[in-house]
Amino acid sequence: MLVDMHIHTRFSPCSIIKIPKLLEKAKQTGMDGICITDHDTIAAKSIIENGVDSSGICVIVGIEYTTTKGDFLIFGPVESIPKRMGAEDLFKWVEKEGAVIIPAHPFRRERPADLHILQSCKIIEVLNGRNNHFENELCKDWLKKQGNNVKEVGGSDAHTLGEVGQIVTQFEKNIYCLDDFIRELQHGNYSPVQREAL
Repeated sequence: MLVDMHIHTRFSPCSIIKIPKLLEKAKQTGMDGICITDHDTIAAKSIIENGVDSSGICVIVGIEYTTTKGDFLIFGPVESIPKRMGAEDLFKWVEKEGAVIIPAHPFRRERPADLHILQSCKIIEVLNGRNNHFENELCKDWLKKQGNNVKEVGGSDAHTLGEVGQIVTQFEKNIYCLDDFIRELQHGNYSPVQREAL
């Protein structure tokens, strides 16, 4: 199952993607799932809910949460996530709520993840479509040296329709809802995949 785990819509100030067009693009490019991860908002839930939509695409609404120690993709009960937490409090919230936290683009030159925080992560976004090749390679190198059994995901970080689906995560098992997604992230098998231009 192919899932683009990092997509921004028009609810992020930096993106021009409309949700109906996103669903069309996902279907057109042969994806099975998408994660909407707008910056510090879950406003997409006013238009679409978690689950499989009428076209057969599994939709998960998460959030890209900004902290001074990095940006984090959060999946779980994001409708109750407190605003403006520091990274340490964010990790405590994730643990308490049974959510999943993933450092986004942790080695990007701008807004990298704090290395001390990174060492406590169980899943890391290794391939990011808006990173340059060197930034993605830095992450891979760090994982080889420091990433004891850390799981790897990838996402396009799309802000335009043309970027959607270029980097995805391939899951071994099918995902139909948020609970499936959380379970597979925590215990399943998956890996990041770079796809040809679509």
